Amino acid sequence: MSDTRNRDPGGSLRDILCELLRLFYDKGWVSGTGGGICALESPGRLLLAPTGVHKERVRPEDLFVVDTDTGAVIERPADATLRPSECNDIFRAILRRRGAGAVVHSHALSAVLACDTDADEIVIEGLEMLKGIPDVSNTDRHLVGIVDNTAREPELVADVRRVLDDERFRKACAIGVRDHGAYLWGEDAWEAKKHTEVYHFLFEAIRARDDGRRK
Repeated sequence: MSDTRNRDPGGSLRDILCELLRLFYDKGWVSGTGGGICALESPGRLLLAPTGVHKERVRPEDLFVVDTDTGAVIERPADATLRPSECNDIFRAILRRRGAGAVVHSHALSAVLACDTDADEIVIEGLEMLKGIPDVSNTDRHLVGIVDNTAREPELVADVRRVLDDERFRKACAIGVRDHGAYLWGEDAWEAKKHTEVYHFLFEAIRARDDGRRK
């Protein structure tokens, strides 16, 4: 039986993930075959988008099923040319350490620009949209950790785990990757969608503020 947190009357979880990829593509967050998404189908089974493909064209039958503990592929698509996302290990680290049910990997320009700082964190404050993050108020000073980019996604895992274990970022539902993008998550696919939209608004807002102060 599939995880009820990820169910929706409009379709199966596979349908929902493909719908979200198309939505994020339209927003410019997973363009150029970049980005990705995953969600728990049931205990031990993680649905994972393929890598190196146009995300707006991913079909439900193109998704991989991987073991949440080992990362091993349990079920492959019929299309033998497809490969599972290189974000597999990062996704599973976030699932384990944050109790998430779905994770989005964004290549949005707003995320890249928000990470364009010498600090190891993004500071967000004084914005109403902060209320869209669990247990965060619009009066809070909200911190999102940043890790340095690497040549391949699997090489990011150790730094991602370090940020996930850092108490400063306990309330964050996102991690920025310098010169790359961000990982964003929620307890299910729909909450991951909400957090992805909220953080991208916040990223855009803080960059617009910075640009305004420089003028």
